[in-house]
Amino acid sequence: MLRFPSVAGWLTILLALAAFGATAQKPFVDCTPGELVGAVPQLAGVQFDASQESLDGLLRATGENLAKMYATFADISAAEQINELRFNDDMGAMNRSEAFRYTIRFIPPGGAEPFQEIRIDPRTKAPVRPPESAEFLVVSNFFKLLNYLHPQFQGQSRFRYLGRSNSGGQDLFVVAFAQRPDGIGIHSNIQTGADGETAPMQGLVWIDASSKRIVRLRLDLLGPIDGFPLETLTTDIALAPVNFTSSENKYWLPARVTVHARFLGGELHSVHRYSDYRSANGTGEAAAVSSGEDAYEMLARGIGLLEASKSTDAIVALRAALVLNPQNPSAHFNLANALLASGDAAGTEAELRDAAKLIPESGALHNFLGIVLGKRGDVAGAVAEFRKSAQIQPKEPNVRFNLAQALEKSGDRAEALAEYRAASELAPDNVTFKTRYEQFGVTAKVSPSSETTIKVDVRQVLVPVIVTDKEGHHVTGLTQTDFRVFEEGVEQKISAFSVENAGQNGDQPVSAGIRSEPEHSAAQTPSATAKPAPVRRTYVICIDSLHSSAANLVSFRTALVNLFRSERAGDSQYAVLAIGTSTQLVQNTTSDPEQVTKAIESKDFQRMFLAGRKIDILAFRRRLDDVRAECDSGQPGCASDKRQLAAEASGIASEDRGYNMAFLGELKSAVQQIARGTERRTIVLVSDGFQMVPGKEALDLLIAYFPELRSTAHPSFERMQELDPILHLAANSNIPIYTIDSRGLYPSPFFQASNPGGSPRLMPEVSRIMSAAASESGDTLSEIAAATGGTWFKNNNNILTGLQRAFADGRQYYMLAYVPSNTAPDGRFRAISVRLRDGKMVVKAKRGYWAGAN
Repeated sequence: MLRFPSVAGWLTILLALAAFGATAQKPFVDCTPGELVGAVPQLAGVQFDASQESLDGLLRATGENLAKMYATFADISAAEQINELRFNDDMGAMNRSEAFRYTIRFIPPGGAEPFQEIRIDPRTKAPVRPPESAEFLVVSNFFKLLNYLHPQFQGQSRFRYLGRSNSGGQDLFVVAFAQRPDGIGIHSNIQTGADGETAPMQGLVWIDASSKRIVRLRLDLLGPIDGFPLETLTTDIALAPVNFTSSENKYWLPARVTVHARFLGGELHSVHRYSDYRSANGTGEAAAVSSGEDAYEMLARGIGLLEASKSTDAIVALRAALVLNPQNPSAHFNLANALLASGDAAGTEAELRDAAKLIPESGALHNFLGIVLGKRGDVAGAVAEFRKSAQIQPKEPNVRFNLAQALEKSGDRAEALAEYRAASELAPDNVTFKTRYEQFGVTAKVSPSSETTIKVDVRQVLVPVIVTDKEGHHVTGLTQTDFRVFEEGVEQKISAFSVENAGQNGDQPVSAGIRSEPEHSAAQTPSATAKPAPVRRTYVICIDSLHSSAANLVSFRTALVNLFRSERAGDSQYAVLAIGTSTQLVQNTTSDPEQVTKAIESKDFQRMFLAGRKIDILAFRRRLDDVRAECDSGQPGCASDKRQLAAEASGIASEDRGYNMAFLGELKSAVQQIARGTERRTIVLVSDGFQMVPGKEALDLLIAYFPELRSTAHPSFERMQELDPILHLAANSNIPIYTIDSRGLYPSPFFQASNPGGSPRLMPEVSRIMSAAASESGDTLSEIAAATGGTWFKNNNNILTGLQRAFADGRQYYMLAYVPSNTAPDGRFRAISVRLRDGKMVVKAKRGYWAGAN
């Protein structure tokens, strides 16, 4: 899945655009030249001719040639490569590639149709029928569309000669046509409406001036029909002459087809390319078709580059897409994202304004434009854009919150308070909105003249430190003199020191012989009239619902229930999140462990994690085994199946990257929200682990099975960089992330029951790749924990122990503070090491921080 990256900034962006409205088309046969060029820009080079004298002769000659080709037609097939794209109105995109044998079979006279067009699965050699709930539109019957020009069916349409065109040195006649109301509806891809209404169709045809052969055919849905989901549909077929080795007959066959459809909420676009023509008369080669770049493929390429953090390359691709189609708001929108990533705020603003001109009723675009103006310091402009967005979507809490922040910056505190209130009421479960409203509600009552600004010129570095003995028990009683702290190997002077010693729930601290503060007995409870203890620590359980299997989460759920049954209500608060491509709130912040337990034991919790991981690597393994066996036995479909496997592997890599980007974006948002707190905050991330080099396992397996594909199918792998800002933020905010590998005690993936097996000679290398992938998935969890001062709990079925350790570390720690001797805010990583004068104890602290990073 392609999904553009979230915009880093001081506001929240909402990604939901209004649907593009569908408008009824005026038939091409009734349009003026200006209207034709406006509807089909490719007609700009036509030398329009109002005379219709040559029309009848042109139609007669073209129809006769078509009838002659039909008379000598033999069954023909071609390799078909389809690149399917779907663009949603939220400016996201999805794509996939497929490969088939597209087969045109001649039906003897007497049948209702002269031809049957089907797709053959190259693996099973069986016809393919798309499922009723197909996610993408995959159409067929391209050869059948020539029937509009066949003598038998010409009477079903109105024709109009438009003029002549020269394309690539080829002299062409251009004719428009529109199906009459009583026409036959040749395009069988179009279903009838709810009341049996037939889809009205129209088209354009380009005819070679010398041979009177059809070179190009475009067919359009003339207008929407009731009960039919598509608002527009355009099929554009480029045909080329194909000579077969054992025949004197020349066939004009589809060489490239594009299909574009508009539906409520998005657009579908597919590009079909044909090669390797075969028939009973031998093999054939098609003449080259000059088609140029496809604007939508270029757009998808740009979005993919943007998601891969290659903003410079993305800008080039997206600008090229706009050259091909300057009226595409998605290209403007994603170019704005790319320009913002490259630091070009002015260019970002310009592209967003161009997009807003195309779809002025898009609240999301005005929201995004407000964010950009705010980043550029144009607070008044930001307020204006957020107002427009709020008018379009008044019940969107993110927009109201953004407007509130902009109003606060403008000095309009009264209206800012009203908008903060609106945001919190529209999203009552959003802790950030609620907290900001409550905080601002207090400060808004203070006159600006009475406010005091305190400037701090020196930034202290805080270092939480966990100290245990060799058995893992927390060590208490240490003092400041027991610690030494180093930054980049240089010892620093400890300027402040504190102790948190709230031993609870079975963790027995071990005294080091010296206590810095008196202990209190658990029997010393406050009186019934005393206020609740202030919140001193927050634990946020983040469950990775994308990468974790539902089976592994069963044991984790049991451990989580046991953990919270042992917790006592008091000065701790808890929250439970399910993070995947979006975040679901399992339990909002509460100080009541029993409330958390109920949420975890609910049926909603179980349903939340049934989907699990979206990419099935074992299914790809089975495909590799099947094709390897096919190639080893010399079956003719080996070559095309290998090409399809290469496309599948690349698709898995692209899909994996998209999923991981979405997941990391959600994790970053969660950490940003948690970082706003002031109490001790601990994150526990539960996951099966994931690789920071998406798709590497699939591509490694492909090369293991087919080493000859190494040069064409194996890209230079790049590590995703989206995790780094999360680690920076957590480390600098003193939020340790404890990672728990939900796989528990796991064997090598090769020996698991789900492993499909395969060729014995390949098994050593396959086993190595699968084990390496499993290890790399865990390495990511290790990196997260090590960088933030947490612990990676792995290869152990007793998950409860890992949870208890994370909670105990949040209650037993020392806090060191120092002013770094290197005060340069250069954004570079500064390594920290903490040592004890007694070297027998185990010290755990974050590895360092990023100087000057927020």
